[in-house]
Amino acid sequence: MRYSNVEYFEGIRSVCYEYLFHNYDYCYLSAMHAKNKACGADTIIIGNSHAMNGIIEKELFNAGDVISFCISSQDLYYNFMHLKKAVEEAKKPIKRCLVNLGYYTLHWDLSQSTTIQGMIATTYMNLFGEGCAHHFQHARREDLFQKIDFDRSMYPVDVIRPFVANWSEGVMLEQSSFYGHMMKREDNNMLGVQKVDWKSLNDEQKMEYANRRVINDHNRMIKYVETREENGAILREMMSFLDAHNIKTYFFITPYTELYMKLIDSRYREDIFSLLDELEMPVEFLDMNFYADIFSDADFIDSDHLNLQGAHKATAVLNGYIKMAEE
Repeated sequence: MRYSNVEYFEGIRSVCYEYLFHNYDYCYLSAMHAKNKACGADTIIIGNSHAMNGIIEKELFNAGDVISFCISSQDLYYNFMHLKKAVEEAKKPIKRCLVNLGYYTLHWDLSQSTTIQGMIATTYMNLFGEGCAHHFQHARREDLFQKIDFDRSMYPVDVIRPFVANWSEGVMLEQSSFYGHMMKREDNNMLGVQKVDWKSLNDEQKMEYANRRVINDHNRMIKYVETREENGAILREMMSFLDAHNIKTYFFITPYTELYMKLIDSRYREDIFSLLDELEMPVEFLDMNFYADIFSDADFIDSDHLNLQGAHKATAVLNGYIKMAEE
């Protein structure tokens, strides 16, 4: 009796969890767009892992109802796609858009990265459709069940797909943030996976990690001049879009460790400041690295991502900035 015992239902449970964790980014983003469509938001956040780790939506008391569309490695192209989708589908008018930037953001193009561009086929093509591959020429949408190992004769995909999708959306809506009972900050980080705590590393170990992260990864992007020009155009178009929809825009950079700040190419920072100054419309800009005295190594999970303690602090800084700007 395969269908009348508890193991059958345990199997469904297993498929649900496998689906969620194999497609966590998609499940989260899809649920947040569903939330925006059903309930709306006063404020949306777009950005990458720095905001995903560094900002706690429910603690932005001066921003009203907040929905974050931030995930790791997200670039300006996909941030803009989230923005357009959110504005088009919003239950109520969006008042604010908080745009998270990293110092290297203007030189980063996910679709050109051979190591992680695969997330375009799994996450973004399932969310935005086939036409969102950007420069990933050979991208083909990947079925979200493709990498899950289960008995497909007992649980036909066409039969369980709507149930699993509905369950995963419900879980993400219930959590209503990237992090919660289904995912912890400390579990979504290379050091965390290795069970290593950043603040417990000695100076030599921190330097070794930061060199790999900054010198070998972030700083090498400065050479991508064409990407910089394209992203500059995307950001200008994004600002025109926000201005046309009367959405107040805040650009912000989360804090990084002192070591990261010493190693990151200073030209990135100068370039961001210059581009924002050139915009025709006024913008609010907050670089939390000017508040370095507030943060310490104890607030980070690695060289440039905040832990929960640091996220409370960064959210308070951003919250205070919004309050000051709108008084």
